[in-house]
Amino acid sequence: MEKKVYLLWFGQTLSWTGSAMSFFAIGVWIFETTGRASALSSILFTVGIVGVLTGPFGGVLADRFPRKQLIISFDLIILFLMCLIGYFAINDKLTLIMLIPFALAFGIFEIAHWTTWSAFLGDVVKKEHVTKISALFESAEAFAVLLGPIGGALIYSYFGLTGVILVDLITCLFGIVTITFFKSEKKDQINKLSLNNVYLDLKEAYFWLKNQKGLLTLVSVLSISNFLWGFTTVLLPPMVLTFSDARGLGIIESTIGLAFLIGSFISLRYSEHLQGNLKLAIQCGILGGISLVFGSIRPSIFLLCIYGIISGVSGTVQYTISSGAWLAITDKNIRGRALALRGTIAQMLRPIGVLIAGPFGDYLELTFYPDNIEFLSPIVGTGPGRGYALLFLFVGVLYICVWTINYNNKNLKKLSNQVLEITNN
Repeated sequence: MEKKVYLLWFGQTLSWTGSAMSFFAIGVWIFETTGRASALSSILFTVGIVGVLTGPFGGVLADRFPRKQLIISFDLIILFLMCLIGYFAINDKLTLIMLIPFALAFGIFEIAHWTTWSAFLGDVVKKEHVTKISALFESAEAFAVLLGPIGGALIYSYFGLTGVILVDLITCLFGIVTITFFKSEKKDQINKLSLNNVYLDLKEAYFWLKNQKGLLTLVSVLSISNFLWGFTTVLLPPMVLTFSDARGLGIIESTIGLAFLIGSFISLRYSEHLQGNLKLAIQCGILGGISLVFGSIRPSIFLLCIYGIISGVSGTVQYTISSGAWLAITDKNIRGRALALRGTIAQMLRPIGVLIAGPFGDYLELTFYPDNIEFLSPIVGTGPGRGYALLFLFVGVLYICVWTINYNNKNLKKLSNQVLEITNN
């Protein structure tokens, strides 16, 4: 790969870390203002569901307009929105109700940004390097996951929400500068955008994906996996806080962030071996399920840290293999819409998992587990939080089943051969 790709990586690592700081600080501000976790959940759900609904339209834009200019435009729009939030915060005019339209806007422009960005990565390297660049920018995201909350908490404690947003603005501008070093391909269809053409573009992408049996199978399995993983997002905090405190939860979440980083380094180092290796991606899925089972068997920070390490590393490697396959199969004319459909399908069930995990977990914790404690305690242990752990265990078993069933899937085998054939030519 060209050396300037690493400059792009550095700029985006800073930019994404700044964004992670801002979103962390906004979450803290919401909780401090309302005292309710549900308030933050409603904002996050708004961002997520809007992104799922509008994602395919971002793919249309990514295929019709120069992707570099689109990324810069989306960054500047998000930058402007953050400036408005900072302005209202510094003047004590920011309210939770006011954040709802911002959440809607972020849901639209964030997903459009990420769709265009994913397509843009396929433009800056040759086919044989698609898995390597996926791994490289997975490490950028891992740094953001690891450093964002730490940096956001530190700056927020001294300078408040506006201080964190200021840092985000500076890092975002630096990221934009690094993108300008790359040329943007001209698009012949730039002046042909209309409602009818948007419909035709999406229809073309739908039929294209329908004929890609391997990619369609892969994203369908990931959709079910993300639905199940949505449970863990909700279950982990109450499961831990019933036998530990915020420090214990912080240790586990930091371990997960560190595991993401380790997984991205492994993926980068062995990118050539990972390319097209769908069998390994399936094995990583099985490992992820085993980690969930392992983390549920007893109330232990140590066991949950092991869960975090296994799930973080295996999940990152799996995502790198999947991303490399999509970048290899798609060409520049369909890539934006294809990756947008990938994101929409892969994430469309996750909000449902998030919504039902809370009530289901509460039922198991408060009713089902106490009524069946003699039978269940040898399985998940005793004490508060074991009802949540029971659901954690159940999700892990289902996760293992989903990937084991597809271990010898013919479509995934064909996809693996297809990726290797493309990248080796």
